[in-house]
Amino acid sequence: MLTGDAMKKILLLVLLVFVQSCTTDSWETLRSKTEDALGKKNYSEALEYLENALSSDPENAEIHYYIGQTYRMMLFADGSIINNVNMPYASKSSDHFRKAIEISPKYTGNKFVVDPYSKIQSIWGSVAMTYLYNDNPDSARWALKHGQEEGGFYPAIMEYNKNIMASCEKNAILFTNGDNDTYPMWFLQFIEEYRRDITVINLSLLNVPWYIKQLKNSYPFGENNLFLTLTDMDIDSLRARNWREQKVEIPVNHDPLNKVGKIAWFIKPTIDGKAIRVQDIMLIEIFRSNNWNRPVYFSTTVYEGNKIGLDHYLTLEGLVYKLNSHEEQISTEKLNSNLTKVYIYHGVNDKHIDYVEEMQNLYQNYRHSFVTLAMLYDKTGQKENVAAVLDIMDNVLPESLLPYTNEELKAEAIGLREKAL
Repeated sequence: MLTGDAMKKILLLVLLVFVQSCTTDSWETLRSKTEDALGKKNYSEALEYLENALSSDPENAEIHYYIGQTYRMMLFADGSIINNVNMPYASKSSDHFRKAIEISPKYTGNKFVVDPYSKIQSIWGSVAMTYLYNDNPDSARWALKHGQEEGGFYPAIMEYNKNIMASCEKNAILFTNGDNDTYPMWFLQFIEEYRRDITVINLSLLNVPWYIKQLKNSYPFGENNLFLTLTDMDIDSLRARNWREQKVEIPVNHDPLNKVGKIAWFIKPTIDGKAIRVQDIMLIEIFRSNNWNRPVYFSTTVYEGNKIGLDHYLTLEGLVYKLNSHEEQISTEKLNSNLTKVYIYHGVNDKHIDYVEEMQNLYQNYRHSFVTLAMLYDKTGQKENVAAVLDIMDNVLPESLLPYTNEELKAEAIGLREKAL
């Protein structure tokens, strides 16, 4: 039999729970409010919602991811200021992305473009750039190594980037796309001193004057500055340019296979059908200034639209496309060499292949190149080579460890193997 005091305590507890349930928003509601606040760049408001959510559910990986993203947006909304990042925001952002990973190594919550591992790479890669921009290389080394300790720069992504760089001839210029094919290369060059002869150029950053001048005057991760005929004053004055689709020509000298002494192609507008970006202007300037003195490559991670219509002069060589001074067919010899002799594939055993969806997609680029090589052999009736290439692919990239994410590619591989029997 409950006493009167006991009954009152129970009723009070029930009342408190009822009131709390009426006054505390669910995470679904708070997530929507957070996203709205982030869209309006009201970061303090977003953090208020997130701290409220976290107090009720401290082991929710998605909430920690959102907090990490909020601090990251406070750190830099885009890459234009990665030479001047805020260290306290960097640490807070990294802490919450790391916590999201600790709670859920295979993070499956909502994402702002990429996974928490990639976010950590971008944070500490940017911190390293800030230190280098301020002539503090020792702190830059610390930042990159700390980023690895926090969960970025893991084996699979590092090996993949190493293979991209291994594709390139000496003193290459290599264009990259984003977080997963830029920061790891900076790490490889600066920490491991691997392929410091390559000038790695991130296309998104190629819209920013300070970055262009850094490439020209003091490339911090390797040995080769980028030769440009533009002055620093010219670079500061660069802006998006009104543009209609038109032909662009680059002179070619000393190439017996080019009978017209130039390459020529059409460039379409890349901004609302009316203009081209600074990065597009800079690609043309780099090609002209380089004058074919250094080999030029695009990582296969670079979007088609960022190659400014150069397709007829680009040949697949594995994880890169090489820019040629004449229209060229894919070389089976070069492609075979990279895939079967140059690249290493230990990363397929890295647990991050399962954890990070982006890595599964990146590793399909290997398969795409293997299948392309098999198709080339098939067209020339080399059935033995078709079977051999597909056997190597299945051996180094077993489907049990790396499932296909592209059913059309899988069907093509199956069809090629059946024809080779």
